[in-house]
Amino acid sequence: MQINIAVFGKNKEIVETLNRVINNNVAWKAFCAFTQTDLEEILKQNPIKIVLYSSGIGEEETILLENWLNENYPNVKQIHHYGGGSGLLLCEINSALSEGKVIQKARKNHLI
Repeated sequence: MQINIAVFGKNKEIVETLNRVINNNVAWKAFCAFTQTDLEEILKQNPIKIVLYSSGIGEEETILLENWLNENYPNVKQIHHYGGGSGLLLCEINSALSEGKVIQKARKNHLI
């Protein structure tokens, strides 16, 4: 069974690149979201395991989304990925899948 990952960001090219990298792993399936409405629809229609935050999202919007996800989808893991190459991305995803509820930020990793 594939692991579904929602990629949320405002930069279309970066989100599409992340989509391709994730989909190169046959065990994973990526879904692209460019708005919170897109993300909500993806979460309603698919058993998402991870929400991957990408570039272009403001701090306030990020905090609101984190809180909304924690309330409505407490089992969905959240990763903040703002670059570093495909190797780092793959490590972040594998780490999130093997650990507890993870919110990984650029400078801190918080286990809940």
